[in-house]
This record gives sequence, structure tokens and C-alpha cells, in this order.
Amino acid sequence: MHAARPRLTPPAPSSLDPRCPHAARPCRPYVTRIQLGNPPKNFSVLIDTASIMSWVSCRTPGGSSVSSLPGIFDPRSSSTSSLISCSDKTCQAMIPDLAVCSKSSDSCEWHVLYGSGVAVYSNTTGYYISDVAHLEILNAVGHTSSAPATIIFGCSTLRSGELAEAKFDGILTFAPHQMSFSSQLHSQGLIAGVFSLCLKSAYWGGILVFGEILEEGIVYTSLLPSPNFFQLYLESIAVNSQELPIEPSFFRPSRKHVTIADSGTSLTYLADGAYDPFINAITAAVSPHVRLVKNSDRCFVTSINIDLSFPTLTLHFAGGAVMKLKPNNYLRSEDEVIYCIAWKRNYGEQITVLGDIVLKDKIIVHDLENMLFGWMDFDCSRPVNVTSSIRKKRVSSGNVSSHKIWSLTGVAIIIVHILCHFDR
Repeated sequence: MHAARPRLTPPAPSSLDPRCPHAARPCRPYVTRIQLGNPPKNFSVLIDTASIMSWVSCRTPGGSSVSSLPGIFDPRSSSTSSLISCSDKTCQAMIPDLAVCSKSSDSCEWHVLYGSGVAVYSNTTGYYISDVAHLEILNAVGHTSSAPATIIFGCSTLRSGELAEAKFDGILTFAPHQMSFSSQLHSQGLIAGVFSLCLKSAYWGGILVFGEILEEGIVYTSLLPSPNFFQLYLESIAVNSQELPIEPSFFRPSRKHVTIADSGTSLTYLADGAYDPFINAITAAVSPHVRLVKNSDRCFVTSINIDLSFPTLTLHFAGGAVMKLKPNNYLRSEDEVIYCIAWKRNYGEQITVLGDIVLKDKIIVHDLENMLFGWMDFDCSRPVNVTSSIRKKRVSSGNVSSHKIWSLTGVAIIIVHILCHFDR
């Protein structure tokens, strides 16, 4: 999910995008729980690597306390909460992109739109506060303990559009920007400049590691410099090893040509100019027993295993890095008979957003210290080897990493289990 602000790089689609296919499973986001305030209170938050400011739903300033309600944060009920004022240097630094000043209350306020291109599907409005987030850390000998971290985040007092129906309380952000949740933890020395995700497709679980997951076989490509996104250089796409006839300029990095990885987007959105060659190649490569649904060029009927019915995809990144994708990385189905392509056209934009459907069932390493983005296929229900210290040399991007599996080293690791569902 990305906040749609025209002053910045053109926006990515929201994970709450209503264009999710009808013949598909609901576009459920990956969420986890976080404890905020004193006394601590649990909140369900979406894990978003392409948004800057974290936020949770809050009571309206000056209104009656609703702290007893689930999913609503009441700063007045937290002994460590502090309102960010307009005169605060942090607020001044965020104006005008991330904050505005309210003359009536002197509070530092914000308004964020989520959408794709010029289309806006949802928005949220509120004010900034600072308070304590309670983190469970794992030290080098495997012991866990709680560690408080003071962070600045948004208090949302209004949610509209798709956000009004969302089943989570807020968003936890991991963008490279200095105001994201992960960057604030890094600036306080609590975590290294690397975190890892492993999103499980079955039942939508997984883990988030503030540190690096280390497994033999992780492939790396270079991250492109970007203050707000994990931006990659996608060079080409192949279907059944046949490169698609896509004009190279559609992927060549520029202000208007961008490829990002975004855990807050459920589907994947392909640059407008690349979409027709992609659809045509998939349709031409399906097995003979697969039928196209009438009046549709996006949905198919098959009773045979989809791995035998549909082609494989290969994404080629700069430096020779290759990401191989199975049919379940671009198809969705709710009945295992009708399958719809879950890669959507990013109308009018040469922006590609690799969402959860591509990233799932893989270790994904976001390494800002070395400006690398890594991945490998992995069963995300398995335990992982992690480290918080980046002290080894890696081979050049595009090659498989070669190193010994390290035990926990350096500062503490924070491991967060991603929820399958959120129930109050």
C-alpha cells in the first residue's frame, strides 16, 4: 500500500484495491499485532513495505474516551503518550509532504490517500503522537524479553473508502523513509538496517524478522536508491522461458518507470505497456484442456493441477538475478476450478508493483545496509536461521549467496509472527 501524493514518485495501488477479481479469494492483507502505550494495548496492523507513516485508529482529540473499545487507541489513557505539536521540530520537518499544521488545535495533522494513479480508493485523517511500542526481542542465547521503543505514529480519527471496511486497526510501515516504523527503530540502535519477511500462502501466516534470515540459496539483486520504496530493476519477464516482447523502456528505471516490492499490496500490478504481451503469452501457453471463461480473457476453467495446466514465469532482474514463479504466483481461485489472473494492468502508468501474490512462500530480505534485495523459495511454516549483524561478504548480486548458517549474533532480534486471521 502506498500513500498517493503527486509530489512524490507516482503511487502504487492500494492493497485495499476493489479491483480484486470476483472469482478469487478475498484480497486479505498480512497483519500482525503490536502493543502500544502504557498500559500496553494490542492492535492488529497491516505489514506494509511501501508506506511511510504508521498509524492506528484513535479517539478524536477532546472527545469522550473510547479506550475500552477494541482497536481504538486513546492517548489520554496512556501514561507515555505525547501529542506532536506544530512547533515540534519533527512536525516541521514533515511539512508539507507528511504533515500539516492545525491552527485551531496546534496539533500536527496528516491526511493520506491510498490508490492507483489518479484513482483514490480510500483515505485516512488524523494527528501525530509519540508513544511506546513494546517489542519482544530474542537475544543470542535464545531468551526473550520485552523492550520499549518510543516511536512517532499517526492517530487516525477518520477512515473512508476501502479502509472503512478493513479488518485491521492500522498500518505498520517498513519503507526506507526515516519516519517508517522500521527506520525509527534502526535510528535508535534497536535493529540493524535489514529485515526479512516470509509470507505463507496457506492460511496466510508467516514471520517478520528484524534482522536477516540466513539460508543457503538466497539470490540477491541491488536495490535502487529510493527514499520511499524498495525499488528494483526488473529487466524482463519470460513465460515458459520465452522472453516477452516488452519494450525495454517500460522497465528501465526513471522517474516514471518504477518497479517496487510491496507487502501491503495483495495482487501485482504490471506496467501498462507490458500488460498485453503478458496476457497474450499466458493465454497462448495454457494446456489444451484449459478453457477460457466466456466473455473473459483473464479467467480459465481447469480441473487439472494448475502446475500442469499453466506456464511458469521468470522475472529477470539487474545483475542476473532470477525469480521463478509458479502459477499460484499469478493466479487466484476460490473453487479450484475457475482460475483468474491476479496480475492487473496499472492503467496509464509504467509502474510495476510486486505484491503479496509474488512475494509469498519466499524468504524476502530487505537489506538497506548493503542496498540488496534477496529471495528464495521457502516453506514459511519452518523455523529460520537469523542474524542481526551484517558482517559477512556477499557475492555479486544475481548470484546465489554462499555462506555458513550463522547463529544469532550482534544486537537482539525481534521476531514477529504474522497472523492468519485477526479476531477480537
